This record gives sequence, C-alpha cells and structure tokens, in this order.
Amino acid sequence: GDTADEFVVCGRGTLHLSILIENMRREGYEFCVGPPQVITRSTEKGTEEPYEIAVVEAKQEYMGSVVDLLGQRKGMMQDLSTSVGGDTQTVKYRIPTRGLIGVRNTLLTASKGTVVINTIFDGYDTWAGDINTRANGSLTAFETGSGTSFSGE
Repeated sequence: GDTADEFVVCGRGTLHLSILIENMRREGYEFCVGPPQVITRSTEKGTEEPYEIAVVEAKQEYMGSVVDLLGQRKGMMQDLSTSVGGDTQTVKYRIPTRGLIGVRNTLLTASKGTVVINTIFDGYDTWAGDINTRANGSLTAFETGSGTSFSGE
C-alpha cells in the first residue's frame, strides 16, 4: 500500500478473499475493504487485462436484458443456443474480468432471480477500454433537513 498501515492483497475470486477477511476479523484485526480491482500486466503490445468465458443460461424472455448488460460491459458473444423445449437460452461470452465485477447481482435482478452464470479464466488480452459498471447511484441521508436542487444531481 501507500502507507505502513495499508496492505494490497491479491487473490483469485470472492471466496478466496472472503476467507482471508473472515480469518483476520476473527483474530481481532480492524480494517476496511475497498472495491476489487483486476491485476493488469504491461507487455510490448500495451496494457493487458484478464478475460473470462461467461456462460449464461436464462429464460428466453430475459435474454434481451442479459445480452444488453454483457454488451455494455465489453463482452463479445461467441455462441447462442436454445434448449430443446425452447424456453431457455444459453449464451457464451468472452468478457474482461472488470466487466464481470458486480454483474451477477445485476443479471439476477434483470431476470427475476432465474439466471445461471458460470465463468472461467480464459487468459490475458488487450485492455478493453472504459467499462461503465454502474448506471445509477444512491444517496443515503443520516439526518433530516432541507436540500438544494443541485445537491441531488
């Protein structure tokens, strides 16, 4: 980290880091955890970031939302198939790991909890550019009072 009181911890996945966090909490450490970041690398071609293969299964009525969300996060569709009954579709994307951070909950909300997503590391590739992971924000007030019109913008 930037100071003696700050550590940068690297791990593979939420479970890996959550076990470390829980063990430190049980040992009495007090700490704050920041948002996850992917580990990039620099090569002669430029900055590279990790990519993953995401296989998403959803009902046909929610597939438009799934395709839209993964497309906004720089995913490239590789395959689309329909189940034998025709009510479920499976889509396969190659997507930067940055684009997958937080996407599981967004997909579950968009599909009313029916989507199934599986991911696997695919390798490093060129930087995909800026990814907008949050379309709207939230505002929490801890006191009552009046506000100005520009404070909510």
